[in-house]
Amino acid sequence: MEVKLTPNYVLTDEHTRSRPHMPVLVNLRTNEAYNPSDLLEAYPGWGKLQARDVVKRMVNGKTFTDQEKYFIERFTGKVFS
Repeated sequence: MEVKLTPNYVLTDEHTRSRPHMPVLVNLRTNEAYNPSDLLEAYPGWGKLQARDVVKRMVNGKTFTDQEKYFIERFTGKVFS
């Protein structure tokens, strides 16, 4: 599965760095993949955050299907009510 979070980032379980039942965050410009606890600066001004916190910030205020929400929360932990 793949969920587009922003024009530059997707959450996917189809990348070589993903593990069974654990998606990775992928930068589409560089093809670099991040596990939930990896540090990255996704955008200038965001500072270095764990990838799970980057995803939480990216999904804030957006609409997703129930399947996409479940997939996102496998990476981040609970973020949707």
